Amino acid sequence: MLEQRERVWERERMAWVEEKEELVVELKRQKEVDSVSRGDLDTMYAEWGIVMDDNQKLAKERYWLITEGFGSFLTAVSQPEEFKGSLERIYRAYRDVGYQSGLKDGYAYSTQGLGTKETPLYNSKTNKQLSKLDKEFGDTTPALLEKILERPLMSIDELKAILTPVGPSSPKSLSGDASQ
Repeated sequence: MLEQRERVWERERMAWVEEKEELVVELKRQKEVDSVSRGDLDTMYAEWGIVMDDNQKLAKERYWLITEGFGSFLTAVSQPEEFKGSLERIYRAYRDVGYQSGLKDGYAYSTQGLGTKETPLYNSKTNKQLSKLDKEFGDTTPALLEKILERPLMSIDELKAILTPVGPSSPKSLSGDASQ
């Protein structure tokens, strides 16, 4: 009987040892799972922080682009001497063509015996009109830029809709269709 009891106790002890070993294995596995999960969680939080920082940076950059960038671009393009010189040369060419037409018309009218004020093209207000238009042009913000500045927090899709010309004369480079 004692031998029988010892065998039962031995079996129970072996079962406890097995159970203990299973618990140790489970505990090790749980620790690994916990440490991996914590590591993954830390990585996820770090990546989330980077994404949030990137989103804030993009929002700030979009705001600057809309409130200052477009105006800065237009100023940078229109202020260099190269651009101003091109406009000046075009202006002078138009002026010279106008002078030539005026000389031809003036000669034709003088051969008919008409004085300056008697000619059909005479306008005493042209100098004032030119000065007024020149000042208005310098003081005007383009309508497109005003639309953009009115809503600096508009979505990129809204901005694309404003910037995309509509119609048959729209240049392919601005139409947004890269396949053409």
